[in-house]
Amino acid sequence: MDQQARQISFSESILSFLLRGIPIKHGKHRILDILSPRIWNKSGKPVTFSLNTHKVTLDPHDLVGWHFFILKSFDPEVIEVLEKACDPNAKEVFWDIGANKGACFSSLAAKLPMLQVVAIEPQQKLRANNVANLESICAGRYEYVQAGVGDEPAKLTLVVPNANFGAASLHVQEITENDEVEEIEIKTASQIAERSRFGWPSVIKIDVEGHEAQVFRSLKPCIESGACKAIVFENHLSEAAAFKEIKTIIEPYVYRIYGIKKSPWSTTLVPTGGQLPGVTDYAVIRSDLVTENSKLAKLVAQ
Repeated sequence: MDQQARQISFSESILSFLLRGIPIKHGKHRILDILSPRIWNKSGKPVTFSLNTHKVTLDPHDLVGWHFFILKSFDPEVIEVLEKACDPNAKEVFWDIGANKGACFSSLAAKLPMLQVVAIEPQQKLRANNVANLESICAGRYEYVQAGVGDEPAKLTLVVPNANFGAASLHVQEITENDEVEEIEIKTASQIAERSRFGWPSVIKIDVEGHEAQVFRSLKPCIESGACKAIVFENHLSEAAAFKEIKTIIEPYVYRIYGIKKSPWSTTLVPTGGQLPGVTDYAVIRSDLVTENSKLAKLVAQ
């Protein structure tokens, strides 16, 4: 980031401390949306704060940035599933596809000191800040790929609606004057794996705003090999065709889809063959992992 970062203010520290101290697992993000949906500080500056003793700097002026800054997490149920899928004593390889501002890779790398991270994000404006945070949290065990992932190499148009980096999509139907447009490079998963010193990933997060099916098609060689333990992806009820295609891709192999359900007190993995009402995050998990990994097995609905 070009601007000099500021430190967390006293009022922001109090808000963060109080919300993170609420004794529930899920629901704090909703409470933050009710109490303060937007940042109070109007300076426009990025902010620096501590995450598990690591220094993190980001722009807190959109939803992802504000929530990650105050609660030091974003999509905590996704982080929980990915963390439990990993062996903390092994050099797991994590691909964060659609890394955006790095909330996921920052949280996971801060929790797992041996994790090797490949952050994959096409937006040019996010690169410098993401690389700085990777260097702070996991120096020497990361790679950064400024590209999108698809089933064939291409140059495509990415639309950032109303300067909301978290909603950037390749599938926006109508572009308005407030939207930013960027031509991005699309690489195949095989291209990324072949050029990576880490090889194929053992855990993956996919958040690409409607482009998930194309990413799964690209990841088919990894899925066929069984190298990956778990893939967490986003899917809305309006994306039924994408869910069906993802299911078709993984079904011939030793994987199963689980809906990630959450209550204020727990995260639950629900085995499913279709979309689930009220669920937007799903996990594709290698079958042996559910029986051999006791931490993950505890999340599975009986």
